[in-house]
Amino acid sequence: MKAGRVRTLRGQVEVIGGGVGRLNLIAADGLINYGLKITKFQVWAVDTADVFTSILSYEIIPSGTLMNAADNRQFGWTVGNGSAEIHSEFLDPDHIINRDMFISFVNTDVGFYNYLIEMQVYELSDDEAIISIIKETSQS
Repeated sequence: MKAGRVRTLRGQVEVIGGGVGRLNLIAADGLINYGLKITKFQVWAVDTADVFTSILSYEIIPSGTLMNAADNRQFGWTVGNGSAEIHSEFLDPDHIINRDMFISFVNTDVGFYNYLIEMQVYELSDDEAIISIIKETSQS
């Protein structure tokens, strides 16, 4: 694996009725030898009174799903309880994205939420790319 430049994705997601919001962040460019390692995943509410739970994953997380570190599709989690000081972020350091990733909000107050994702670009060998794809889909 050869490391390349650092990239960022940032934007905003709207959570509507039912406390669910989703965003597909397309990382797939058709080249399996191009991977992204997420180094930072931050989420914060526009209204600091809002409570949220967000999951960064390889697939869309269905409604009613909770944060689950045993689910290989999930690799990043954030929780905020309405105060900028009480906010937790968790990120699995052992993963490479070479297809799509998704942000899902579950059990979250209706409103707007900002996100910032920092990632390192990696050039992967054919074997490393295949192993990464298998890891994405295992335990799904």
